[in-house]
Amino acid sequence: MKCRDYIFQLTSGQLEDAGTVTQIAAWQHRMICWRCRAFTRNDAALQDMLKGYGDHLQTPQTPPAEPSDN
Repeated sequence: MKCRDYIFQLTSGQLEDAGTVTQIAAWQHRMICWRCRAFTRNDAALQDMLKGYGDHLQTPQTPPAEPSDN
């Protein structure tokens, strides 16, 4: 498997649904290629950040309290 193929399948989500042979090829490539290992770690970190941000956006915000006339 080439780096280009691995990165495409990882970022498009095809690697999760791939067959056993493709997943083994991707695993072997990741074990050999330090750049793809680093990309995989960075991609996972980015996905975690985006998920946290998406959860934050979907959480209903309470409106600010109105000042009292005391």
